[in-house]
Amino acid sequence: MTEKHKLKDSLFGIIDIVRVIGGLIFLNAFLSWWFTSSSTWGYKGKWVDHRYLALRLTNSYVNLTTEELALYNGTDQNLPIYLAINGKVYDVTNGRAFYGPPATYSSFSGKDSARAFVTGCIKSPEQYTHDLRGIEPTKAAKHIADWQKYYDDSDKYWYVGTVHHKELTGEPPAPCKGAPYPGMTSDF
Repeated sequence: MTEKHKLKDSLFGIIDIVRVIGGLIFLNAFLSWWFTSSSTWGYKGKWVDHRYLALRLTNSYVNLTTEELALYNGTDQNLPIYLAINGKVYDVTNGRAFYGPPATYSSFSGKDSARAFVTGCIKSPEQYTHDLRGIEPTKAAKHIADWQKYYDDSDKYWYVGTVHHKELTGEPPAPCKGAPYPGMTSDF
């Protein structure tokens, strides 16, 4: 055997690296399945959701109008369910049992319901709007920031883009006494 062939046979090649990595991935999946009956060590959050991963890899955030957002209300099983809070749109499809029709929070789906998130008036249809006129701005900003943080930090839901609204006209919705969070009182 020549010196060149001896050197070539002794090098650790690309194929060997692929084999080792593949073996480690297989071993990880096997051990995960053995101990947790899941290939992800029991994790069920957004990082194993193909839609979230595709969004993160492609940075294909949506830029919707109010009319386009209305299509994502859960009535079409082939479309995701979106809700918006003060212009920020979130994918809540993983909560179809809560946000899809006829579930409790389906009124939030397919629209920017910033006012309802702030006032807590979920039984009043005119509160499901982005119109925050007549609400004290600093209190509204705090409640909106809290709700957006909830959806931003959620394991099930995630930010997907923005919704752009037409300029508000007419009278603002009538004041409502609700509770922005369960167990809290509102002073709006």
